[in-house]
Amino acid sequence: MSANLDRVLQEIKGLTPEELQQVRAVLDEEEAATKPKMTEEEFAHHLLAKGIISRIPKRTLTAEEFRKRRPIRVKGKPVSETIIEERR
Repeated sequence: MSANLDRVLQEIKGLTPEELQQVRAVLDEEEAATKPKMTEEEFAHHLLAKGIISRIPKRTLTAEEFRKRRPIRVKGKPVSETIIEERR
């Protein structure tokens, strides 16, 4: 071990529980910042492998794909009217 690491470890031994929590929080933040981020697809496969989900849900549209979509045109009266009529 390096001299710096030995010194830090010695300092840690003298910290209060509250100070240890602060050190742990800083280390967790540093680890999270340096970890490579997963893509949504990688995350879905990770959840599937862990058994948290039973299947990978269908991919949702991106904002651009959503803006480009066109509604289906149907002749006749709206479905909502048909439903209301059938409920009477």
